[in-house]
Amino acid sequence: MSTQVIPVHQKVPEKIIRHSLNNTIKAIDILHMKLKEKGYHFTKNRQIGNYHFNFYCPKLKIALEIDGYAHEFQEIHNQDAPKKLFISSLGVTVLRFTDYQILVDIDEILRAINNLIQLSTTRSYVV
Repeated sequence: MSTQVIPVHQKVPEKIIRHSLNNTIKAIDILHMKLKEKGYHFTKNRQIGNYHFNFYCPKLKIALEIDGYAHEFQEIHNQDAPKKLFISSLGVTVLRFTDYQILVDIDEILRAINNLIQLSTTRSYVV
């Protein structure tokens, strides 16, 4: 009986990393253009505390995150946990999309954003 060692961190070819990075940048630019076309007021590359978001609307407390290839790794996913706790403590809602989703079905992404905006603007609190 032999034991096989499986590396925890597998080296990702530079070609895949570059392709993912290029697609993420393209996806962010496409989403930015579409948000402007729809008249949504999101600022690009916004920092909240020590954390960065691709887009943020302070009035509605909505942040948008575009996840590229790196977010498929458990290590990166685990690093996002403190960010999630901090942001939720501020009452900010975060929508996460992959660059692939944006490139393939931008209309569905815009519907999801619009639905959240509609929910945010129609909320009322009774005391």
